[in-house]
Amino acid sequence: MSQSFLPPDTPQFRRLWEAQEGLCALCGKPMPGSRAEMAHATLWKKWRPTYDHIIALARGGADHESNLQLAHAMCNKRKGMG
Repeated sequence: MSQSFLPPDTPQFRRLWEAQEGLCALCGKPMPGSRAEMAHATLWKKWRPTYDHIIALARGGADHESNLQLAHAMCNKRKGMG
C-alpha cells in the first residue's frame, strides 16, 4: 500500500504539528512536511509523521487530542514493540 504524499491536512494535525514545532515527540528530531522532502519513498515511509497515543488505547487511553502526539512512523512502531 502506498503512503500519502502529504501528512493529514486536518485542524487537529496542524495544532499538534505547531505545538511540537514539527518535531517527533519520541526522538525530538524534525519530521518531514511532505514526501518531497525525502530522497526516496522508503525514507518517507519510515520518517513520515504519524499519530501516537500517549497512553495506548489498549491500556485505557482515550482517542482524544489530549492523548495524541505526532511521531515518526519508525519511532511510533519502536514504541509499540517495547
